[in-house]
Order: sequence, then structure tokens, then C-alpha cells
Amino acid sequence: MVFIEFSLVLTFSMVQSNLYKLPAKYWKGKISIGYGIGYFEGAVGDNYPHRHHAHQLSFAKEEGERVQVVYEDEDKCIMSSGVYIAANTSHHLRPGNYCSIYIDQTHFLADVIQHYLQGYLQSDSPIRVLPESLVIILREFFLEQNHAIESFQKLISYCSQNDFKYQNIRARHLSEYLILNNQKNLTVKQIAAKLNISESRFSHWFSENFGISYRSYRKWIRLLQTLQAIEQDVNLTSIAHQSHFSDQPHFSRTCKQMFGIQPSLLKFIPFIEQMPILVAPYKPY
Repeated sequence: MVFIEFSLVLTFSMVQSNLYKLPAKYWKGKISIGYGIGYFEGAVGDNYPHRHHAHQLSFAKEEGERVQVVYEDEDKCIMSSGVYIAANTSHHLRPGNYCSIYIDQTHFLADVIQHYLQGYLQSDSPIRVLPESLVIILREFFLEQNHAIESFQKLISYCSQNDFKYQNIRARHLSEYLILNNQKNLTVKQIAAKLNISESRFSHWFSENFGISYRSYRKWIRLLQTLQAIEQDVNLTSIAHQSHFSDQPHFSRTCKQMFGIQPSLLKFIPFIEQMPILVAPYKPY
């Protein structure tokens, strides 16, 4: 295995110390989920190689710890204060105390972050080290707030002030339509009609822009909706059916494929914060 190591090293201050005494396989900390965005802060437990349809920015909280990401069939490992993982990239995190931001490809922040990173990163690798300046900003925004929604609002404000790129018109309309429908299980026919294009053209455009089929994206949305419901219903079979999975094993397999974990490993997460919808402060085209 090739190790890529960098000098910037951070550590995570222990919180909820009674939870951190549990076996390392369990995930402990807090989770926040909203339309197109998510946030995890705490102890990363066991996870298998997986790929999901959101860009991921993982960073350590304080000096003394590294984020460790293994990728390319276990052949490479990046260790740094912060790491960017592009959507649809197979990877897994080594257990440790991290913070991770997740941004759906259809969310306007995805374009914002990618545009920002272009000014700092020359590599074409889907997994790259975050610039220290961005790690500092993320720590400032996300670690000083009681609710993750306030952190994302600060990030939006920061991006707007720096004249970052926004989505093209079609991507913007798609994002707004998904927001209005609260990311419901919309069909290709429904969205194509809204965008005033044929179903085949929409399917081609979606795959070309986001690197996955819309069918795969719908499964991703169902998984997120199911995770949001876990704290309200301990019966995973019931939750899986409500989110249109054929059964609980189907839901568990999908969770493992996209997050590298079985849902049972989240049972020590005290609660999942439900974030309200964020709307981009779009500028004129």
C-alpha cells in the first residue's frame, strides 16, 4: 500500500466520553441530514469500501490526528488534516475521530466547492488533500455552531462573497424542482416534463453531468430518506418499505454499498438532526 502523508496533523477532542468507550466498530457522534447536504462529527467506526453520490470533505478537528482514506483497491492511503473525495469514488475511512461534510451532486454547493478547489489542486485524482486554508475555514464554520444548518449558511455566505461559480440553468432548475418536491421519488417522466425535454434527453444529460444514472440517484435518495427516519422508527423493515426498498436486507445492502456500513452500526448515534432546506443566493446569469 502506498501512503501519502502530509505535515498538517489534527486531532478530535473527545465528547460524550461514555460512548467512545464502546467497541471501535460502532459509529459515535452526531449526524445532520438535509436536502442535498449532510454532516457527521465524531468517531468513525468500521466501514467497507463504498461509493456514494455525494462529494465528501473530511477533516480533523484539532492538532494531533489525521484523516486516513484508503482507495484504489486498498493500494493507496492519504493521511492529512483534510481530504476531498469526489462523488462516485470507491474508498473507505480508517477508524478515527473526524468531521465529514457531504454535498449531493445536484446541490448548488457541489459546483461551488469544485470551483473553489480548482484554484488550489492541480491533481486530477478523485481523492485529494484539502488546502489548509479551506480546512481552517471548515473548522471555523462547523465546529463553533450548535446546529449544522448554521454552518452551511456560513459556508454559503462565504462562497457568495468570493464570487464563486453557480450551476448552469438546467442544473439550477433541476435543483429547485427537487427542493420543491422535498427530494421525493420523482420519475424521469415527471422531471423531463418539468425541464421541457424528452425523457431520453434528460436521462442522457443527467448521466453526463453527474456520472450516474437517474435510476441510481433515486436509490441514493431513498437511502437518505430511510436514514432520516431511523430515529423515529426502530423497525428497519417498516422504514425500508416506507422508502420503497423491497425489504430490510435490500436496504442494508444499499447502505453498505453507498456508506460502507450496516445500519445497525449507527445505533449509538444519539439522534439525527433534520436540517431545513437551504436555497442558493443565485446571482444573475
